[in-house]
Amino acid sequence: MNKTEASRPEKSRPDRGEHPALFGPPPLFDEEDTKVYDQLLTQVSTTVMPADIFEDIWTRDIVDLTLEVFRLRRLTANLMKANAYKGLSETLAPLVGRSQAETLAEGWAARKSDVIEEVNKTLTSAGLTNDNIMAQTLSLKLNDIERLQHMIALAEARRNATLHEIDRHRQTLGQKLRRAAQQLEDGQFRVIEHTTSIDGGNEV
Repeated sequence: MNKTEASRPEKSRPDRGEHPALFGPPPLFDEEDTKVYDQLLTQVSTTVMPADIFEDIWTRDIVDLTLEVFRLRRLTANLMKANAYKGLSETLAPLVGRSQAETLAEGWAARKSDVIEEVNKTLTSAGLTNDNIMAQTLSLKLNDIERLQHMIALAEARRNATLHEIDRHRQTLGQKLRRAAQQLEDGQFRVIEHTTSIDGGNEV
């Protein structure tokens, strides 16, 4: 193993101090843990082993886009959870009337034990479950969720394109190195051939 090969695993380790003006702090929300970012960056860097500044940039892109996908998925789940009381109101309305359904939904969202018990009994008597609540919630927030899903798909596509760009970059770099090595070998061969011819001429 040569010196360059031996040093590449070291280069794969995350070091925000290496290009501080370029990378800056991780693009995280206030409540998001930088340790999670660092762990993902370490794992991706160890796998990709970036060899130059271009691959450093692409590696950061992969990490940032992966976290964006995770974040959007989490936000989708939280959007459903935050609006579940609206889905409950829609589910209860045909059973107890609109006004009573809204009152029960508000108490259910406030986690009032007596209201939760009443809601469960009403749903059970009608043969309904929490899946019906979430189905109604999905129906109410479908446009928002579709937009989030579209954003997730875009982030995944950009991440996959970045991975492809790294592969293309390495193939191009590999081709250039092979051509350079071949030119060097051809040059050395011509030097040896020329030297042999001169030596032969001296002998004659």
